[in-house]
Amino acid sequence: MPLKLRRSPRPQPETIPVQRPGWDAASFLTVYLVLVCALPSYLTIPVLGSAGRPSTLWGLVGLLWWIWNRVGVVVPYKRGSGVIRTALLVFVGCVLASYAFAGFRGLPGAESSPADSGMLRLAGWVGIALIAADGIETRERLQTLLRRIVLAGTLMASLGLAQFWTGQSLIDWISLPGFAVDSSLSGVEGRGGFIRPQGTAAHPLEYGVVLCMTLPIAISLAMAETQRGMLLRWLPASVIMFASMLSVSRSALLGVLAGVLVLSPRWPPRVRLYAVFAAAGLGAIMYSVVPGMAGTLKGMFLGVADDSSTVSRTNSYTAAFEIAQRSPFVGRGFSTFLPQYLILDNQFLGLLIEVGVLGLGAFLVVVVMSIIIPWTATRRSTDAGLRQLGAAVSASVAAIALTFAFFDGLGFPMSAGLLFMMVGISASLVRSAR
Repeated sequence: MPLKLRRSPRPQPETIPVQRPGWDAASFLTVYLVLVCALPSYLTIPVLGSAGRPSTLWGLVGLLWWIWNRVGVVVPYKRGSGVIRTALLVFVGCVLASYAFAGFRGLPGAESSPADSGMLRLAGWVGIALIAADGIETRERLQTLLRRIVLAGTLMASLGLAQFWTGQSLIDWISLPGFAVDSSLSGVEGRGGFIRPQGTAAHPLEYGVVLCMTLPIAISLAMAETQRGMLLRWLPASVIMFASMLSVSRSALLGVLAGVLVLSPRWPPRVRLYAVFAAAGLGAIMYSVVPGMAGTLKGMFLGVADDSSTVSRTNSYTAAFEIAQRSPFVGRGFSTFLPQYLILDNQFLGLLIEVGVLGLGAFLVVVVMSIIIPWTATRRSTDAGLRQLGAAVSASVAAIALTFAFFDGLGFPMSAGLLFMMVGISASLVRSAR
């Protein structure tokens, strides 16, 4: 009788349950993104004064959370992320020195409260930056956060386009219990016969910061995440770019140009050619759909020498340098140079007056390192998607920094908060790349 061999059962592959990420730094920063971008800037908590914005309070919670998780813990930092983090803390030290000097010399009553609220706002921004730098542990969570930033930029651009076409704010009906309306913030403004949209921001310039900051990220994610459909990938970048063209803002367009110039060296020649055709196509659509917009944009740049806002800005530079010479090293105190003294519309000059040469130098180091280090850390990577993300983060920070030369960006919650978030993301990306 032949011997029958019993076949052993085929081994089954081991199934590992997929663990969905719980509450982490990306979740925390998503809440901050919603508080900054979705909640209209005109809503404040009156009992907290100028620091009474939910985003500021959430940033302070982030700083306490970071301190709680870092006290007594030795955390190894990679070279690039450590440079950004150290530069940020040096800037904080310079601001503290200016605050102490202001208190020593004695502050007028009108400057005392802004100085205190300025320190609270700075603490909230630093908390957000540190949470982003040290809390995002994987590239997957980083990309998830970047997708949410692009979504916020797309929704902001869509709201701005709706404001442009209707000529209405469309959000002035929003009110929340316990909140008051900040009467110092105006509704939609006009320029050159067109409405200047501002989304949920406090000013059209701040709205432009959101657009030029999110556009490089939207383009890079569209190029890197090829598993998604073409329309789903490129629609956000198209909406943001078109909204930038209709923003009627020089600073927004210059920020977009700066972001593209930083981003484009990572593109293959074929992609650069496609980008030129895409920009020309969007320009043709704008020319045909919005008659007169092309001439308005042309006049904004060619007639810049006769523009009233430009003349006012440049005329204040001499007075700003004279004021800065009174306390050249540590400044007169962060957030103590009030708008009624002099309208600067230049955040770098404002920092020179408020925190001196040392504080301005530390701030510039934070910004420059947040641009250079992500670029260099991903330059030699064999992962094309990671190289695109590195260039996108660098381009995003560069775009924000350029717009700060045209308005006091740290005086607005959205532009300031997003800058510090991107600084933290720069450090986080370096950790992922290395």
